[in-house]
Formats: sequence, C-alpha cells, structure tokens
Amino acid sequence: MKKTILAGALALSAILGSPRTARADCLIDAVESCDDDFGGNSNYYAVSIRGWCYIIRSGLCGVGA
Repeated sequence: MKKTILAGALALSAILGSPRTARADCLIDAVESCDDDFGGNSNYYAVSIRGWCYIIRSGLCGVGA
C-alpha cells in the first residue's frame, strides 16, 4: 500500500511540476489524435478504447517534461 501511495505522489508531482502551456498543448494534441484514431464510432467498445487512449496519451505528456 505504501508503494502505491508513493507512486501516486510521484506521478502527481511530475504532472504538476511540468510547464502549463506545454502540458495543455500536449493534452489537446493527445485528445485530437485519439479522436482521429478511434473516433466516429459510438459503440461501447470504441468509446472504451478511446477512453483508454486518452488516459495513456495524456499520461505520456508528463514524461520527459
């Protein structure tokens, strides 16, 4: 449990420590690319895949910043 809390705290500090404008631009690009890749279909599976795409690609915005 302590490792999970520590990992969450480190991830949050990495996200909050990055520059705001670069992070905002990256998030916008992440959402648009997911919409382009998995958009247009509103069935349950496509919505689920698109949601995971948002999570993964927006998480990559904080890496290396």
